[in-house]
Amino acid sequence: VLGTLALGAEAFAPPPAAPFLRPSARSSLRPGGLSSSSPHPLISSSSRASRLLMSSQPAAESSEAKVPTTDKLVGVIGATGGVGRLTAAALVQQGYKVRAIVRDSNKAKTFFPEDVEVVEAQVTNPESGVGLAVAIQGLDSLVVCSGTTAFPSDKWGKDKSNNPQAVDLQGVKNVVEAVEAVNSQGGKMVKQVSLLSSVGVQRRTQFPFIILNAFGVLDAKAAGEEILKEGAKQAGYSYSIVRPGRLVGEPFTNPDFATLLKLEEGKNQNVQLANGDTLAGDCSRRQTALALVQSIYQDRGNMDFSVVSKPGPPVTQQAWDDNFDTLTRPSEAMRLQFADIEKDKFKKWIVGWGNGILTSGALFPPLPVPFRVDYPENKDEIGLQLSFLKVSVVGEIEEMGQVVVRLIDDKKGPALVAIREPASKDTPYPGETQILEKLAEDLARVSSNTQDSSAPQNVWGSNNIDF
Repeated sequence: VLGTLALGAEAFAPPPAAPFLRPSARSSLRPGGLSSSSPHPLISSSSRASRLLMSSQPAAESSEAKVPTTDKLVGVIGATGGVGRLTAAALVQQGYKVRAIVRDSNKAKTFFPEDVEVVEAQVTNPESGVGLAVAIQGLDSLVVCSGTTAFPSDKWGKDKSNNPQAVDLQGVKNVVEAVEAVNSQGGKMVKQVSLLSSVGVQRRTQFPFIILNAFGVLDAKAAGEEILKEGAKQAGYSYSIVRPGRLVGEPFTNPDFATLLKLEEGKNQNVQLANGDTLAGDCSRRQTALALVQSIYQDRGNMDFSVVSKPGPPVTQQAWDDNFDTLTRPSEAMRLQFADIEKDKFKKWIVGWGNGILTSGALFPPLPVPFRVDYPENKDEIGLQLSFLKVSVVGEIEEMGQVVVRLIDDKKGPALVAIREPASKDTPYPGETQILEKLAEDLARVSSNTQDSSAPQNVWGSNNIDF
C-alpha cells in the first residue's frame, strides 16, 4: 500500500478531534479563530500555456479573469519532477514568470517552452551548474519541489548520494543558505519560499508513518522544515510548508508540457486543506502543484498545512481563497471584551502581572511546562507574549510556541485577545488554559464594575483598572 514515496505519504488514520478549552467564568476561552478575509482576483495569462489550468476551473470563471500578468519571477527547484513540472505549468498559467532550476538543463530545455527560463543547479551540490545562490538570485519567490523516494531505489543513485538525508535535509539546508546569501547582499530579495513536504512528518512515530519512516525520510523532512523556519528569521522571507497526502496520479514521465494540467482525476477533483499535519489520504500531483502555486499567490505569511484530494468538482479560485482564509484565521484562545479602559493604567498593570506571574507560588498548581514572559517591542502595543517551553533530557530548551496577548480596539470596543502562534496550533499548550484563566481572574479582582449586570455578556464595566 505504501509503495514508494515521491514527495508525499499514504495516511490511514483519521485526524484527531481537537479538544475544546474549558471556558472561564469571566472570560471567553476557545479553540476557534477570528474571521479574516483577503480577496484575491484570479490571475490570467497571455502566455501560450494559459490554457493549462482550464481543467481545474469552470470555463465561465476562467474566461472572466481580466487581471494582467504579473512581473513576479518564481523559481521552481526540481522542476523536471512530477510535481515540479505541474508547478511550473501552473505558475505559467497564473501569469508568473518562471525559472526552472534543474540538474540537467539540456534535458529540461527539450521539455519546457521558451518562456520558461532554465538554469542548472543542484540542492545536493550547491556549487554545481551555475551555483545554487546564482540560480536563486533575482527571484521574487521560490518553490522547492526536490525530493526522493522513501525506500531505497534507483533514484537514490549507485552511491546512495540522493537519499532522503541528502535531499530533504541537507538539500533544504543548502537552499536556505543560498537564499540567506542572496538576501544579505542588499539587492532584490527572495520574499517567499514554499517547501513541498509530506503528511506524517509530525506523526512519524505513529502507525502507518513509522513504517514509511523506516529509512528516515520523515525525519529528514522534519529537519528540513525546521531549517526553513529558522532561515526565515535570518533571511527575512515568509515560508509555506505544503504537506500533501500520498502522491498519486500522473505525470510520471509525461513529455508534453502543454497537456500536463489536463490529466484525468476521476471524481476526486476537489481538495481538503487543514493547518499542521492532521489530514489522511491521497493527493494528486496536480492538486499538490496547485496548492504550492496558491501558497505563493495567496501570500498569507508563514504557514504550514496539509492537503488531500476529495470527491467533488474542480476547485475554483474562490474556493482556494476560502480555503486559505480558513487556514490563516488566527487560533484565538481568549477574548475579554471591555466597555472602556484606561490604556496607560492597563499597560502598567499587565507588565506588573507578567513579572509577578513568574514568581514562585504565583500559579498553583505549577504549570506542567516552563514558560517565558516577553513584552512587545513596539511601544504602541499593549500586552505580553507567553512562550511555552520544553526541556530535553540533556537540558536543551526548545520553544513549543507562543500565546500573544494584546489589547486591541474592535467594533465592540477595547478587547484583550490571546492568539496562539503558529496559526496551525488549534489546541492549547500545556498550562495555557490555567495561565489565561489566572489572567482573567486577576483582572477581575482589580476591575471596578466588573461584569456589570447591565452590560452585555462577557463585557466588563467602565473604569476597569483600579490601584
